[in-house]
Parts: sequence; C-alpha cells; structure tokens
Amino acid sequence: MDIYAPIILCFIPFIAIFLLLKVLVDGISIIRELLACAIVLIALIPIVILQYFCGQWLTLVNRNLLLIMLYALVLNGLIEEGIKCVVLFLFPVKKVNAKHMYFYALLAGIFLGSFESVIYVLRAIQNANSRGELLLHMIYVRNFTSILIHGFCAGLLGLFVYGMKNKKPMWGAVVAAVLLHGLYDFFAVMPAPLSYFAYVTIALLLLENRIYYMKAKALDQELGKV
Repeated sequence: MDIYAPIILCFIPFIAIFLLLKVLVDGISIIRELLACAIVLIALIPIVILQYFCGQWLTLVNRNLLLIMLYALVLNGLIEEGIKCVVLFLFPVKKVNAKHMYFYALLAGIFLGSFESVIYVLRAIQNANSRGELLLHMIYVRNFTSILIHGFCAGLLGLFVYGMKNKKPMWGAVVAAVLLHGLYDFFAVMPAPLSYFAYVTIALLLLENRIYYMKAKALDQELGKV
C-alpha cells in the first residue's frame, strides 16, 4: 500500500460530512464550512507543541493508573479542547444560528481529527510491522471513533462559543468536552474489559451534544433567530 491511500482514507469522514451538511442542512454555506476548517487549523501547531512538552514532563513521573488518566485528561482533554475552544472564537456568529454554529464546529473538529489520524498513520507506516490489514484496521477504528470524538467535542465547544457571544455561556459544554475526550483516550488504551468503557464515553458525548444543542436552540428562540 502506498502512502497516499491511507492518508486519503483518513479524510473520508471529513469529506462525507462536508458534503452531507451542504446537502441535508438548510442554510449551510460552503464558504463558512471552509472558514471553520481554516480557523481550527490554527490550533494544530500550539496543540502539538504543548502536548510535546507536557508529555515529556508527564513521562518523567512514575506511571500508575491514576497518572495515566491524568495524562489523558491533560494532553487529550484540556490541551486539545482548550485550544480548539479558543480558536473557535475567531468564527463569526453574527449571521449564524445555533444549529449552523454546531455543525460548522463539528465539521471543524472532524477536520482536525483527520489531520491527527494522518499523523498516527504516518507513524504506523514507519513501523515495518504496521502494514496491510493492521494499518487498515487502525484507520477504520480511528475514522469511526477518534475522529468522531473530535467532531462531537468540537460541536460542544461551538455551542459554548455561540452562547458566550450571545451572553449565555454554557460552561458545562466545555467541561463535558474536556472530560469525555480525556476519558475516551484513557479507556481506549486500556486492555479489555476497561477498553469497552471508551464506547460508554462516546454514548455520553452524544447525549451531552443533544442536551446542549437543545439549550442552544432555546437560546435562539430568546434571540428571535428561529
């Protein structure tokens, strides 16, 4: 398998969601979709830098189960979601309602998650043992779990940013994004049966998305944007 095919596979979820949003959701703008993706790319470099230096420090600490969880919460939860949240404030919401803001942020998260998958895939390709079916399995798992985690966490952050800009912050959305992303990564690296809890975090994340999406829709009613 050449290097290009695995990279393309990593972006299939992004391409599919990009097109489906435009087709299925009224009022979605391709320009704003691209803008959201361009904005979230700003987060990539600071995320990589902070994760590198914080990861170096945390690896020096004696590792136990609690510290491994802290590692996941800090590196994958706090750093990734915190920086994504900051850059999403660059997205203009003046002519955007809650539904559109949610989907733009979700798409941006999937876009960033696809880039992260490429990094993992390139590392795997360098490993002579990670080829063929094993590599395809890794791409499949990341496409249907990790990339979606990035998307739905970004959706929560988008709703938080939307609320903040309309003077109705939903702090629980940020907390849920940080905690559930961190917990997903923690359980995902654990052996069975602990690893099964990663799917529980995905279910909880979907529930949180539903809860805060409805709160944001209620905010739109107050603002007269419905």
